[in-house]
Amino acid sequence: MPFQAGSRWTRVLGYLLALYIINFIDRNNIGFAVIGGMNKDLHIGPAEAGLSGGIFYLGYILLQIPSGILVETYDAKTLIMLFSVAWGVVAAATGFAQNGTELLILRFLLGLIDGGVWTMILVVLARWFPGRERATANSIWLTCLPLSFIIMGPISSLLLSTFDWRALFIIEGLPAIGLGLLYFLRSASRPEEAPWLGAGERAHLLAEQTVRRGAVAHGGYRAAILNRRVLLMSATYCFWLVGAAGLFMWVPAIIKSLANHGVVATGLLSTLPYLAALLGLLVIGRLSDRTGLRKRLVSLSLFGLGLFLLISVLAHNEILSLTFLVCAGFFLFAPHAPFWAIPAELFAPEQRGAAMGMISLIGNIGAFIGPYAVGYVRQETGSFTIGAMILVGSLWIGALLATQIKDHRATGIGRNSNLSKPHSNQTTLEDA
Repeated sequence: MPFQAGSRWTRVLGYLLALYIINFIDRNNIGFAVIGGMNKDLHIGPAEAGLSGGIFYLGYILLQIPSGILVETYDAKTLIMLFSVAWGVVAAATGFAQNGTELLILRFLLGLIDGGVWTMILVVLARWFPGRERATANSIWLTCLPLSFIIMGPISSLLLSTFDWRALFIIEGLPAIGLGLLYFLRSASRPEEAPWLGAGERAHLLAEQTVRRGAVAHGGYRAAILNRRVLLMSATYCFWLVGAAGLFMWVPAIIKSLANHGVVATGLLSTLPYLAALLGLLVIGRLSDRTGLRKRLVSLSLFGLGLFLLISVLAHNEILSLTFLVCAGFFLFAPHAPFWAIPAELFAPEQRGAAMGMISLIGNIGAFIGPYAVGYVRQETGSFTIGAMILVGSLWIGALLATQIKDHRATGIGRNSNLSKPHSNQTTLEDA
């Protein structure tokens, strides 16, 4: 795997990894703002704090399909740069909120802006990394998810102990502006636009795109959006994100409640599940490319996440609960790598954006429900236990749905596949 400077692994994947680490910190640092006194200063309760975490995703879903279509039509690196600068401004502005209403408006706007970036990046990665590299590239990029929490824990706790929750939002929001500009200057939107890419490597990537364009015989964006596999994956992603988003929104508060740790200790302990998540993401991503068992790995990861979360909640012992929460962390982001490889393999390049956008749109409705449900139940009961049960049930429904996805194993993806040759058994949109 060529990680040398100037390769697509660094100029494309490396910059997008760094950019999305900041993105994920900016969307999830509200969990630290909660334990840093934000609720008291803005005169809001746990339910409204949970709503501020969830309303992000209401804005987030609006640009999923449009952004997937835009990135196939216009210059991807320009779009990603503009969205990055905008989200950095809004994320920093959250530190100036004066009441609950302003917080909700800013969180909605942040979600609206961020919503375009996720689908754009998935489409860009599909252009740059063909079949047997795809889940591996996805898993490396998606290390931004656990890495953001690993970085966010100690930095956010330090900012809270040194300054306050307002400085937390401002300081952690501004880097998105610089990274967006750096990506624009150093990367490229497509292989044919990259002067630093070797001729042989460029020819291989363009040949792979040509093969995929022949994979779908008929239908435009609408056919991709309404395709039954896309709808099934959308439902899977929705139930999955109810559990996952609900969990990582409230991890700092859950850990703090286990033994009433201080802010700094909570920040350090909250990194442990995400260290496990980093390992799980890389292991499952690599295993997915070696075996081609995409849907099975998605299903097993969702089941494992729910199982260990359930044991953690029922343990009623600080050490055991934290141990099993870390075990759950191994599976927290692991399903992403095989899951997002599936639509990239099912659809031609001009339809990937719409299909991925539809999946993300429906899925992130679940990401709105999860944080709010946990916050509401906690406010009503004073406990995380019932809220956690809701998350577990949703994860297991997602695991069951994932077993029904036809994940295109017939394309020969796995360690013995030859990606330089077209596959004679590519699935058409009608077959899907």
